[in-house]
This record gives sequence, structure tokens and C-alpha cells, in this order.
Amino acid sequence: MKNNNPKNNSEAAQENPISQAATLAVLAGIITTLGDGLATVAAALAIQETQQAAAENNATNGGPSNNGNSNANLQEIHQQLNYLTKEVKKIKRTLNL
Repeated sequence: MKNNNPKNNSEAAQENPISQAATLAVLAGIITTLGDGLATVAAALAIQETQQAAAENNATNGGPSNNGNSNANLQEIHQQLNYLTKEVKKIKRTLNL
């Protein structure tokens, strides 16, 4: 029942390179798509890291995210200034200036 006709085998051999080329083209497309996906993920991670670094830099430099701490520092400086003003007044009274 097997067909051993040489003509049929040569036709199959001629069609085989075409199907191999098509298979390789599909595999190349899949690999390219996966590569593009990995590149997109890498770009998203780079953006996220940049945003985190910017947020940390703002926190270190007293940026908007550190506003509550800045208010506490200003209040402390204000209290120190009031204390020093009172001390200067005491010294003036003591020296009768």
C-alpha cells in the first residue's frame, strides 16, 4: 500500500523546503515578538527605577514628599529664634542698654 513512486518523492522534496522556510519564518516571528516583549518590560522597569530614584532624591533634598518634616524643622527653628530673642533682651536689661 505504500507508494514508492520516485515522482511522488521528488514532489514531496520540492514542497518540503517551502514548508521548512514557512516554519522558520513563523519561529522567527515568535522569537522576535518575545524579544520585543522583553524589551518593553525592560523599558518599563527602567522608567519605574527612574521614578523611584527621583522620589528618593526629592525626599533627601526636602522635596514635596518631605513637607511634614520641613514644617517640623521650621517650627523648631522658630522656637530657637524666640529663645535667643528672649536671651538677648535679658542681656540688654542686665547691661542696662
